[in-house]
Amino acid sequence: MGTFTDGRDGKIYKKVQIGEQIWMVENLNYAADGSMCYGNDSIKSILWPNEHGGLGFTPVGPGEVCDYYGRLYDWNTVMNGESSSNAVPSGVEGVCPVGWHVPSDAEWAILVDYVGINAGTKLKARSVRVGGGHPDGTDKYRFSALLGGIGSELSNNFFPSPGEGPPYFHSLGRAGYWWSSTDSETDRTKAWWRAMGGEEVGRQIYDKHYMVSVRCVHD
Repeated sequence: MGTFTDGRDGKIYKKVQIGEQIWMVENLNYAADGSMCYGNDSIKSILWPNEHGGLGFTPVGPGEVCDYYGRLYDWNTVMNGESSSNAVPSGVEGVCPVGWHVPSDAEWAILVDYVGINAGTKLKARSVRVGGGHPDGTDKYRFSALLGGIGSELSNNFFPSPGEGPPYFHSLGRAGYWWSSTDSETDRTKAWWRAMGGEEVGRQIYDKHYMVSVRCVHD
């Protein structure tokens, strides 16, 4: 493990080598235009209860969520005008610091395959205690995944039309999602992300407008 500094804002991040890849150990916390997090003073936001009926486990106050969990980004903000890529490496710097890139779906697959069975448990930080029958994190590979949940500024079950309510957040401390640089070949409004909460790492395709976490990989 070591550290590096994001020259854009001076934030210092940890990094770790897992197999042949070098990953950020923390979720990106760069305040790109369009990014957000629950409790940010610059926006009006609300945190909806998750499927377990609670707000999820979080050891920090609302005003500290950005520093602890990192910020959330929609896919277009993550890509910063660059095209979809499933190459290894992706070649997409996007929202990442210079010298780092947004991992492709293929690069995520390399990480998950290297970690093997119960990858979700092994990659989650030890502080992650999801409950609901899901195992705590062991952080075997020092990836230290923190579950930043999901956000959206568009319509949802509570606000039927866009603009009727503030941005909403879900599953903070209960589930984590991370974008890849790879969108769908059949529906360009969707892209691939990885999800953690239980024992395994999920691979899902979702609408690009949703806002989730980002981990960058060293070039």
